[in-house]
Amino acid sequence: MVSRRVALFASLFTQVAVAADTTATKTTTTTTTTTTTTWGGLSWGIGLAADFDVGGARVNNASVVNNIVRVNDNSNNVGVGFVLEAHYFFKAKEYGGKYCSSSDPFYLLNCNEFATGPFVAIEVGGGTSSAPAANGPITAYALGWMIGMRHPTAALSATSSWNFGIGLRVDPKSQVLGDGLVVNQPLPAGDSIRLKTEPRLGLMLLSSFSF
Repeated sequence: MVSRRVALFASLFTQVAVAADTTATKTTTTTTTTTTTTWGGLSWGIGLAADFDVGGARVNNASVVNNIVRVNDNSNNVGVGFVLEAHYFFKAKEYGGKYCSSSDPFYLLNCNEFATGPFVAIEVGGGTSSAPAANGPITAYALGWMIGMRHPTAALSATSSWNFGIGLRVDPKSQVLGDGLVVNQPLPAGDSIRLKTEPRLGLMLLSSFSF
């Protein structure tokens, strides 16, 4: 009887020791997957742009009325045109396959992916008749910085994104009044209406879509 109790006690002691040893050596491994976006790198897009010239209105034609210079057709310093742009997006880091985590500032935007980088663009048909008709379909060029956005579950392709950019715009052939002529001012003695072309700097705000 005593030997049976000793054997039972020894068996229980062995089981407790094994369990304690297993608990002591058991470890938990947590793996965090960090990848990069597949839509980074070089891509292109088409969209619309609003441009703001810093030099004032462009002139299509002007005349003299009662010795006063009058502009008959001009564009103001704000225009809208189509753009074709090429951009390079730096690959944004993702968390767990999506660019979001509880500590990420973009978490509240429903796990949208974001990337950013430089762009170059050409503007087609911008301004009014004072620019495109005389100088061809390409009316300006721009260089700047943009941000691209997309939702992983709503993307149309591996490189599609909706982009917003801001940049420096150059209109190489803006048509304006000749030197010495001022709109709504008297025509200088012995002078006549003269027009000239000159480069104009401005600001471009654009929105494009990448395919």
